[in-house]
Amino acid sequence: MSTAAQRMQVLVVGAGYAGATAAVRLAGRAAGRVDVTVVNPRPGFVNRLRLHHVAVGQRVAAPALATMLGAGVWFVEGQVTDLGLDTGRAVVAGPGGPRTVRYDRLVLATGSTTEVPVPGGEHAHAVGDIGAARRLRHALDGVAAGADVAVVGGGFTGLETVGELAEHRPDLRVRLVTAGEVGGWFPPRGAAHVRRTLATLGVEAVGGRRVAAVEPDRVLLDDGDALPAALMVWCGGFVAPSLAWNAGLAVDERGAVLTDTRLRSVTHDHVLAVGDAGHAPAPGGGRYSMSCQYAFPSAAHAADLLVAEALGTPDTRPLDLGFTARVVSLGRHHAVLQPTDRRDTARGRAITGRAALATKWFQVRGTVSAIGLERRFPGVVHWPHADAGDHADAGAVTPAVAAGSAS
Repeated sequence: MSTAAQRMQVLVVGAGYAGATAAVRLAGRAAGRVDVTVVNPRPGFVNRLRLHHVAVGQRVAAPALATMLGAGVWFVEGQVTDLGLDTGRAVVAGPGGPRTVRYDRLVLATGSTTEVPVPGGEHAHAVGDIGAARRLRHALDGVAAGADVAVVGGGFTGLETVGELAEHRPDLRVRLVTAGEVGGWFPPRGAAHVRRTLATLGVEAVGGRRVAAVEPDRVLLDDGDALPAALMVWCGGFVAPSLAWNAGLAVDERGAVLTDTRLRSVTHDHVLAVGDAGHAPAPGGGRYSMSCQYAFPSAAHAADLLVAEALGTPDTRPLDLGFTARVVSLGRHHAVLQPTDRRDTARGRAITGRAALATKWFQVRGTVSAIGLERRFPGVVHWPHADAGDHADAGAVTPAVAAGSAS
């Protein structure tokens, strides 16, 4: 039997979709060759796909992470304040005071949060993390009937948030403001369905307009116009926490760790970054989308690479990930399921009605179940692969932002 000194020590920072999946898969497949420690600021799991539900006061389960991760993973509640890249000793500030956690390999799964990149951002609310969603819930409770609410951002987060707010508070005048066409990611029929559904919910769609600044009672547009807003919700500008930058890792303009196709940092080979915390080169250029569709496969792939390393059979395969579909909810009674190609570009006809609603229901509730299944049956998480030849397009990532200061 291997001793603790012989086993690889792996520290996973963050316990969302990516961090929890990486931890349980690694612990379950490593045949006793790896000790896994997970550090997370909260003791409960956050189902990020349901943060807009939290924002309108719906009850969303937060299972205890210590139970979710199981006996094979050591869970530490706290905030990592220093990664200790040169020493292999991270500093954690927790309820019991500061402590040090030793590691040989580090998996960053810190997720992302919302940054408002315009003047007056302090007046905006968001749903990018659990704290922001709870603050929005309290602010929404204080908004009087008949008031104006603006949701900024026409991506999936913006669409789901504006639909939920409009359905929950039909007594408000709700607007969706986006720089592009409303529903523009979808093909024409899907986009038209999105706009019709928003109109049915009483949402005024304001497309092709950019917000230049936020004030306490209005949003200012870049063409000089202003829209009244007793409450404004920003649903774009997702960025990774500053932990990686502060530690000296090379990151992109959003703070995500720049990695190779094996998910290893381009500057620190003993560090892997998964989910929103990492920027791996995707086939065709750019990065994989910040989504649970990337979080689960990237986490599972990182765990498999570490298992192979611990077992003495190094694996250098790149992440092989393709996409099949996207689904977005528009309130509790409407959804759109859009098939995609392997590179995550919408194609074909959108699916609506009960089939789309059922798919969305399965997605938002199946994430927690998927982690539990992975803990009980390590290796069960699988994902679609990219089209043949795509990986030839995925070259090395050139640092877009220099490494941060470690001081």
